[in-house]
Amino acid sequence: MEAFNSILSDEFQRQFRALENLVMFVDNYDMTFPWHYDHCCSDGGHYGVAPSLSPWFGTIGHYYFVDLVLIHVLLTTICSYPGKTKVKTDHKVPSMSSPNANKRSSFNESTSIFFKRFSEYGKQECHNVSTTAALFFGLPRAENGGEITLSTDVLHKIWIVSYAASGNRRCFGGDFYETDLSSPQWKSRPPITDVGDGSYLVELKVDEEFAGNYTFKVILLYSNFRGLEHQPGPWALTKEMLTVQIRFTTSRKRNPHLATCTSHDFVSATTWSGKWTRTKFNESCQLDKEGRYRCLGEHEECDDSQCIGNLESLESNGWVYSAHCKFRIWNAADAWKCLDGKKLFFWGDSNHQDTIRNLMNFVLGLKQEYIERIFMANVTNPSNPAQNFSLVSIFNGHADPNQNLLGLGSLYVPAYRDLVKNEFFRGRAPDAVIINSGIHDGHAWKKVHHFATAVKTASAFWRSLLENKSSTRVVIRNTITLAAIKRSDPSNPQKIEVFNSILSNEFQKQLHSLENQLMFVDDYDMTFPWHYDFCCSDGGHYGIKPVLAPWFDRVGHFYFVDVMLAHVLLTAICS
Repeated sequence: MEAFNSILSDEFQRQFRALENLVMFVDNYDMTFPWHYDHCCSDGGHYGVAPSLSPWFGTIGHYYFVDLVLIHVLLTTICSYPGKTKVKTDHKVPSMSSPNANKRSSFNESTSIFFKRFSEYGKQECHNVSTTAALFFGLPRAENGGEITLSTDVLHKIWIVSYAASGNRRCFGGDFYETDLSSPQWKSRPPITDVGDGSYLVELKVDEEFAGNYTFKVILLYSNFRGLEHQPGPWALTKEMLTVQIRFTTSRKRNPHLATCTSHDFVSATTWSGKWTRTKFNESCQLDKEGRYRCLGEHEECDDSQCIGNLESLESNGWVYSAHCKFRIWNAADAWKCLDGKKLFFWGDSNHQDTIRNLMNFVLGLKQEYIERIFMANVTNPSNPAQNFSLVSIFNGHADPNQNLLGLGSLYVPAYRDLVKNEFFRGRAPDAVIINSGIHDGHAWKKVHHFATAVKTASAFWRSLLENKSSTRVVIRNTITLAAIKRSDPSNPQKIEVFNSILSNEFQKQLHSLENQLMFVDDYDMTFPWHYDFCCSDGGHYGIKPVLAPWFDRVGHFYFVDVMLAHVLLTAICS
């Protein structure tokens, strides 16, 4: 039967190739094989015999569920997504003008869809059924050795369909699946779209330059919007639903081109779907006595396809982030030239403190030990005292800088509002404002709509400060993805993704008069590929100062994710 199945499927696929993705295959051989050793589930040739309370090969009654599961599988193939579930992988490369080739979700669209679905959730009995299993459609059959082969530079679409413990397909969305595509030279979060009916679309695409062997994982972190609970810990699953090896192959070589990022690339309020890549790395690199990863040559430059500038200055052993464009890695001279005479104003959580320190030390060549939660300084270039800029950073995790977990509620405290306003206008209005909020808000607000109300208050406050300040550039920096055990935190990845969307969307509406001076940086996407363990963070901070000391399950940690952010912010501020 195994041989006959293979011959029949192969011949029918060839004869009906004109039907393209309307030809589908269901492997009932694999479904029945685990139950074929005795008569528990069949009479030897039929797995769906009608149930009966009568003798059955030495026992009474028999199981018939194997055939019932087949019915659900057949219904899925018959009823779901004509033209979207693809088995073929030799389809043409989408043109760059294709909406699927460079698709990014707008925060306005995703916020509207979320609130519509979230308001409908719980109105049907099937909504409250948890996901325990998933079926995957669109991945071709694995070859000898269990490896799937896909083509590079092609957008591959995979469908995840959630199922309950009963075997019934889930009828609604709200599941939070983590997706990870990794190789020694690539790390990314493949974009995933919640369709709203219990199915989820994942899109995989690897550049031709990075053909090779990959691991693709899908992890169910939360079911049924449970990550949005005020205390979601009991609902955290971290259940691995799929792990497959994929070999991405290419039959041609070309010179890939990714445009260098300019300010125009930041003005759209959309999610990023970037990736971390490396073409140069030192396998034997070790931490130095300062806990730093100085792995490549001092003058090692980026490959032109991934970034512009000195790669080693990231201290990442070759890793660099790119998205819809490639970023500039700033040298100290150009960074000082950009910042000279400017006033920068940071308003956000303690990750800002790390980013400011890393900007000063890794980019500007200073030696700043610590950044206080309320920090004001005039910063001078030690190599050229004529160059200087002013910097203000105000913590927004709480109105009292010695406390936490109030978030945007800080602005309800009059003295705190006055502090922000006074420092904003002290001397003159800032040339650039970098805004972030989310981690402390996940703890502060019991309901999503409470946070949405606080965002309206915050955006209105900032609009009042920025009125008639057409020269001030505003950067909305999305909140990071909390890592490792923090994935069950009140500010877990599912909640922060929603909060980022709400905040970015509302600020875009309130500050629309700024036009091309309002920009968005997706640090959630930048940090997501590194959030599964403590390699690059303590769970809540990706820019902690390097040190040669024990760090969870290892000695030392990576800090390049936040250093990369400093360069991205410089591009948003200066380009």
